[in-house]
Amino acid sequence: MVLRPGIMSRIPTAMPETSRAFDRESEGYAARWDGSLIVPFWRARVLSRVLARTRPGGRIADLGLGTGSDARCLLAAGFGVAGIDASEGMVAAARSHGVDARFGRVEEASARLGGGFDTALCNFGVLNCLTTVSALSALARELALLVRPGGTAVLVWMSRHCPADTTARLLRLQRPRRGRLSAQVSGVRIPIAWWSARDVQRVLEHDFSVVSLEAVGLLDPPPDVGGRPGRRTAFEPWIAQLPGLRRLGDHTLMVLERRP
Repeated sequence: MVLRPGIMSRIPTAMPETSRAFDRESEGYAARWDGSLIVPFWRARVLSRVLARTRPGGRIADLGLGTGSDARCLLAAGFGVAGIDASEGMVAAARSHGVDARFGRVEEASARLGGGFDTALCNFGVLNCLTTVSALSALARELALLVRPGGTAVLVWMSRHCPADTTARLLRLQRPRRGRLSAQVSGVRIPIAWWSARDVQRVLEHDFSVVSLEAVGLLDPPPDVGGRPGRRTAFEPWIAQLPGLRRLGDHTLMVLERRP
């Protein structure tokens, strides 16, 4: 999910007007987001972490799956995938591509999907729509119910600070978006939150331990301000986990292991 004008999706929420906004956003979303030049490289980074931590043929839960782009890649790789999204339009789009997609909020994931998953994926900013600690804690409880002991959770959310994004916007004489407390989706303004890695770790630490933390989009700005792959894209993985840099990407990527 990306929360930007024209390139936004997959926000699980209990607000009907927000769900309707994402129903409208589902039309053409895949072409706008997946069709960008830089996003396939970001997606490949995220899914490489999923593949490295999931046994061949294992079961993966996709929370906030949107149109099912991640799920389709994982299905093609031979994994069993079931996903959930709060937008009926997104669910319909995912189902049209053969994805086992269920309608519901991420806070209902275990009731909708069951448990015993090897891995749970929550990609591209779903966490930013959980705007209170209680909502984030509810997701943590669902992850503990979904993922088997020794299994993995892969979480990706928009970072509070991203110099590449801020610089690109200032050069275009645009106001930086980092720190804004709302985003507009198909004409509807919705609240968002900018969680730190420590915030996320704190609510998950009872059931999960952090395996790795890295930046995604550290050197390349997002697609709506001209992000495109180049030499710096290939170089980024070498420095994305450095302590001083891993919180400065367009997104933060955290891999966790379910405690026994």
